[in-house]
Amino acid sequence: MNPKVTVVIPAYNAAKYIATSISSVLEQTLTDWELIVVNDGSKDNTAEVVKGYLSDKRIKLIEQANSGVSAARNTGIKAATGKFIALLDADDSYLSDNLENKFNVLNGNDTVDFVYSDIWKCDKDLKPLYIQKGVPSENLLEEVLLWERETIPGFSSNITMKTSSIKEKFLFDVNLSNCADRYLKILLAKNLQGVYIPKALSNYRDTPSAMSKQVALLDHDEKYIIKKIKENNLVPSNLSESKVIANIYFTLSGSWYRIAHKPLKAIVLALKAIAIYPPFLFRLFRKLPY
Repeated sequence: MNPKVTVVIPAYNAAKYIATSISSVLEQTLTDWELIVVNDGSKDNTAEVVKGYLSDKRIKLIEQANSGVSAARNTGIKAATGKFIALLDADDSYLSDNLENKFNVLNGNDTVDFVYSDIWKCDKDLKPLYIQKGVPSENLLEEVLLWERETIPGFSSNITMKTSSIKEKFLFDVNLSNCADRYLKILLAKNLQGVYIPKALSNYRDTPSAMSKQVALLDHDEKYIIKKIKENNLVPSNLSESKVIANIYFTLSGSWYRIAHKPLKAIVLALKAIAIYPPFLFRLFRKLPY
C-alpha cells in the first residue's frame, strides 16, 4: 500500500540541522508516511547523518550531483509514492500534528489540491519568535502577485499538495533558486484550489545566511518571474499587470536599499516602477524621510 503522505526534504550541506527536521517527521501523529531526503551533492556529512535513520524503512535517501534546490525538490516529488506530498526544508521542522491536520483537509475532498497554514517564525536556534500568518485562499492569487505581504509563509516547509494535481504538472522551475517557491505559489493559485488552516504547524528557521537575504539572487529571480508573468498571462483580468510588475520592481528597490545598501540600484528600480505604474510615485513620497 502506498503511504498517505510523502515528505520531501532537499538537503545541501545540511548536516548541522537535518537531524532536527527528520526527528520532527518521526514525531508526527500521522504515522503513515514516507520521507524522501534528496542529498544534492553535499560536501559535508549530510548523507552520513541521514543514513543513521535508514533503519526506519519509511525513510529513503536519494543522492545526486549538486543541481540546486529546485532540482532537488523535483527529484523528491517525482520519486514520491504518497497520495499527498508535503515539503520540508532541511533547516526547518514540523509541529507534531502538521501532517494529520493537512491530511484531514485534503483527504476525500476532490475540490482541494493543496493546503497551507500559519508558521512559527524562529531564530537561528529554532526558538519560536512569533506566528507568521497566511492569507485566506480566496485572496491567494491576487496577494501572491502583488507581493505586499506573506501569503503562504515558509512555503517549502508549509505546503502539502495532492500528488495527482502537481506531479509532472507544477514542479519547481530550475531556473530559479531564491524565488522558486514564489513562482510555484503563483502557478498553484492560478490553476488549482487551496485551503488555508489558520494555525501554526511548522517552525521556520530565519538565519542571516538565508537565501531570502541574497539580494542579487532575488533580483535575478524576480526579473525572471516578470518575464513568465508576461509570457503566460498569469495576471487575472480584475488586476492590473502593470501594477503587479511595478510592485516587483518597487519591492526589489527596497531590498537593494535596506539589505544590500546599494542606494543607486534602489533608485533606478524605484523610478522604473513609477514609469510602469505612475501611481507608485505617491508610494515613494510616503517612504521618504521628513
